[in-house]
Amino acid sequence: MRELGSMRMFTKKVLLAMLLAGAFFVSFAQEVGEYYHDVTDKEWDFQIFVHTAGFGIGYQHGRTPDIYNKHFWEVQLMYNQHPKSVRSINSFYANVRPIRYGQLYTTFFLQGGYGYQRTLHQKPYWGGVQVNYHLSAGPALCIAIPNYVEVLNYNTGFSEIVRYNPEIHNLNNILGGAGMFTGISETTARPGFYAKTGLSFDFAKSDYKLRSLEIGGQIQMVFPFIQQMAFNKAKPFYLTGYLSFNFGKKIGRQQIKR
Repeated sequence: MRELGSMRMFTKKVLLAMLLAGAFFVSFAQEVGEYYHDVTDKEWDFQIFVHTAGFGIGYQHGRTPDIYNKHFWEVQLMYNQHPKSVRSINSFYANVRPIRYGQLYTTFFLQGGYGYQRTLHQKPYWGGVQVNYHLSAGPALCIAIPNYVEVLNYNTGFSEIVRYNPEIHNLNNILGGAGMFTGISETTARPGFYAKTGLSFDFAKSDYKLRSLEIGGQIQMVFPFIQQMAFNKAKPFYLTGYLSFNFGKKIGRQQIKR
């Protein structure tokens, strides 16, 4: 009986030692696994766009009240060309500029508005990608620059730069283009609005940097409509898909455990 009691006492001591060792390792694992995530309350970034009708640049500034929501203001300048516009060169003449035959205006959109972003997937503690959904809208201004062309004057035998008129200028007398900004003094501005939505994928390694790819779509509408191409109806709206690269910084507020 004495041997049995000694065995029970030894067993209790072994179990107690194993329990204490287990508690130690669990405590150590928790300390090693703790991760402090920097929460930011302000963000700003520059944007470079490529879309289905051209390209553009932009700037965005926002506030993040928590790790899932962001409210921001943005401004963007987009170059937009008609889907039927084709850049070509008159092969019969040397040293002439390319021309987009039939294009009446070169158009840009200056747009700015308010947006909201919601985080769909947080970046893991070891890195990775944060996925966000966003929606923004606001006023837009369509800037339309009339196209000028270089034509051959058969009366004088010399070339001259004139505003493109599809009624009298054609492939028989057009030598080439005259440059995108030749008619800038006759620029027309039309008011309107825009709306934009998409997904962004933030892959920055630091909590204080913003590096993301954004994909989405946008629509712009101006009043009155602008006839961008000759012999085509004026477009009531401009619908494009886009891809952008965004880079900027985040300003931190505090740290939280994950």
